[in-house]
Amino acid sequence: MTLSSVLRFLHILSASLWLGSALFWPGALRRALALGPPHPAPALGQARAGLGLDLGAGIATVVTGLLYASPLGNTTMRGGIFVGFLVALARLALLFALARPALRRSSDALAKGDIEAARAAVKKLPAYSGSAHLLWLLALVAMVFPI
Repeated sequence: MTLSSVLRFLHILSASLWLGSALFWPGALRRALALGPPHPAPALGQARAGLGLDLGAGIATVVTGLLYASPLGNTTMRGGIFVGFLVALARLALLFALARPALRRSSDALAKGDIEAARAAVKKLPAYSGSAHLLWLLALVAMVFPI
């Protein structure tokens, strides 16, 4: 087993975790908020775990991808890989611009007992989830098919 194949495996593994991290928690949180207390508390915990996995797997994907596309991985940084890298950075930016603030506002509103404000705070989560998956798909296509 070569270092290149290990880096490729770790890159694919972290990218797979990254895709899966945004699959479950946005919808679960919205449904729990729709049900009202006491359901939102466990869903917030699940959302925090999902966001942690989202961030960790995203960073791992970018780092392992850069290592794999470097001389260390015995691969060159061609156009499609560079486009995929930029799209991955955009996906991480969405995490910080939409998902984390929405969860923070929702959590703060629930701490104050304002369920309506918590529901309003998570209205952007479907946009985040859909955009995140679209960007992940675009990165995958750019990296797999030569540009």
